[in-house]
Amino acid sequence: MKVTGLLITLFLFLTNINANDLMRKGPSAELIEQMALHNQLQSLEDVDTGLRTSNVVPFHEYGTTGYLFFSDSDYYGMAKEIKESLAKNLPTGVDLVVYTQSTNKGFLSNLFKKYEKHIDKTRIKILQVPRSGSNDFWTRDNLPLPVWKNGSFGLVDARYYYNFEPDRFLSNVFNAQYDKHNYFFEGGNFVANAKGECIVVNRKKRYSGGTSDTAKIPDHIFKSKYGCQKLIRLKHLKGIGHSDEVVKFMTDDLIVTDEPSYVSLLESHGFTVKLLPEPDRNYETYINSLTVNDTLFVPIFGERHDQKAIDAYRSLGLGLKIVPINTRQLATRGQGGIHCITMNYPDVPLEDISREIEGKVFTYLDFN
Repeated sequence: MKVTGLLITLFLFLTNINANDLMRKGPSAELIEQMALHNQLQSLEDVDTGLRTSNVVPFHEYGTTGYLFFSDSDYYGMAKEIKESLAKNLPTGVDLVVYTQSTNKGFLSNLFKKYEKHIDKTRIKILQVPRSGSNDFWTRDNLPLPVWKNGSFGLVDARYYYNFEPDRFLSNVFNAQYDKHNYFFEGGNFVANAKGECIVVNRKKRYSGGTSDTAKIPDHIFKSKYGCQKLIRLKHLKGIGHSDEVVKFMTDDLIVTDEPSYVSLLESHGFTVKLLPEPDRNYETYINSLTVNDTLFVPIFGERHDQKAIDAYRSLGLGLKIVPINTRQLATRGQGGIHCITMNYPDVPLEDISREIEGKVFTYLDFN
């Protein structure tokens, strides 16, 4: 691990990249200030009364997944084993979609071959998205969130602080209904069940350049755009400040958390709450797991509580196949975990993309 860290540092030095900027998840202090000001002004300008009827229902992670998305980046090797384990253990019936901004045919071919070692080639799709913005690694944050709108599949686009915005392009890929709003918001700070009960963390965290302000996003945005019939706002107590670090819906009524102070609040809303252990280091969390149909990918860290966390998930009695994946190298640097770098989409058709739209879906037929 020390050798890997030295190699990363050397690479950053040689390529003239600021290591302090790269080795953290989130925007700079200056960008945080701009985000805060933008959301505050947006909330003042927002004239939606929130009284209109919503026919939107959020897609829930424990529903049926048809596609698992993640980016082409291994984040300097720190996510390599995580993504390979996901591909190798992806349940039957779920396709792997790896998206990239590259247009280099050699790179695309090598990207396909990389994952062909771990999953049947017929289940791999390489999605070339239009080049836009940067830092496309945190898939849960930057891709549009899936919803059901009037019974049809839809996508909701929030503003992303690194300007990586493939949202309208993806709506064409899925032939999905598309909606957007102008608030800065990260998908990792949104968890929901099938009843439209949603949880966010009021990420009102002070930085030297400003305050991150999920609290400034009005409730009606979550209702009208994401289909939240009930919105629970948690206080930001630890970590980056995303709900997928601290709470997870396992069923409509069952939630796991590692924050004891959330338990009574969640129980007061009628949920059964199971308390999981906390790992030893900052930013590590067993809550940042990923449910893909009958499989649960659980982050572990080579620590004393790993088995206890696995046993706690098993004790829920949901019959899930549990696949532990060591995420320590990524998580301890505040770079997220399994849930942060992936996105579930339901089993809906991927449509052919017209030639007028930049980007393309590649399958094994394009590389053989």
